[in-house]
Amino acid sequence: NVRKITQFLIDELEGRSTFSESKISELSWKSFAKLCEAAGCDQIKAKTLWSQTDKDNSGTLDREEFFQFCARRDIYPTVAKMAVVCKERMIALKKRKMAADELFDFLDKNNDNMLSWEEFKVLCKGAGCSPQQAISGWSVADEDDSGSLDRDEFRKFATSNTCWPVMAKLHSQVQHMKLVNVKPMSNTIFEELQKQYPDMESLDELTFDQFAALCKVAGATSTVKANELFKSSDEDQSGTISRKEFAYFCARRDVYPV
Repeated sequence: NVRKITQFLIDELEGRSTFSESKISELSWKSFAKLCEAAGCDQIKAKTLWSQTDKDNSGTLDREEFFQFCARRDIYPTVAKMAVVCKERMIALKKRKMAADELFDFLDKNNDNMLSWEEFKVLCKGAGCSPQQAISGWSVADEDDSGSLDRDEFRKFATSNTCWPVMAKLHSQVQHMKLVNVKPMSNTIFEELQKQYPDMESLDELTFDQFAALCKVAGATSTVKANELFKSSDEDQSGTISRKEFAYFCARRDVYPV
C-alpha cells in the first residue's frame, strides 16, 4: 500500500498521472517542497526533511528514497490523506477532460478533428459571450496561432479553472440532448442487467457485479478498469448506479459507440 501511494504521489506531484500513461521514478526538490507545503511544513522544515531523505545527495529522490520517507511513522498518516485528496482531484480532472472531449466532438461538425473559428463561435454563443469575449477566448485557446484549435488546445482551454464553470453547464446541455437518443437503449440494457440478479430488481439500481458483467461483454475484462468506470459513473458515490447515472454513462463519447 505504501509503495502504491509512493508511486501515485510521485506521478501526481510531477504532473504525470492525469493525462499520461508513463511513470517516472524520481521526485524533484520543487515537487517535494510542494508536498511539504501542502502538509503544513515551512521551508526550513521541508529542507530538513529533504536532507534526511536524499540519502545519496543526488538532488532528486528516487522511488526507494521517497518510499522510505513515506513509510516513516510520523509521515505516513499525512501522505496517505494527501494521496486520497490527490486521487479525488485526479478523478475530477479526468471528468473535465472527458466533458471537454464531448464538447469538442459536438462542435466539430465536419469531423476533421479540429475546431474552426466558426465552430468555436457556436460554443461562445451558447455561453452567452459578447463578440469581443469570443475573440479574446479564441486568442487564448489558439496557442500556436494556427487559425484552428486541435483537441489538446481546446481541452486545455475548456478545463481551465476560469472556463470550467461555463463549460460544465454547456456540457450538461449537450448531455441532455444526447440522453433523449440514448435513454431507450440504456433502459433496455439496464433492465437486462437487473434480470441477472432478480433479488436486486426492486432497487432500480445496478451493483458493481452487474456493471462489471456489462463491461466484460463490452471487452473491458479487467476488474480494475471496470471499477474505474463504475466509480466515474457513480456520481453520488452511493455504491450503486442509478438508472439516470447509467444513461449518462451510456451517452459518454467513449461508451456510446460500443
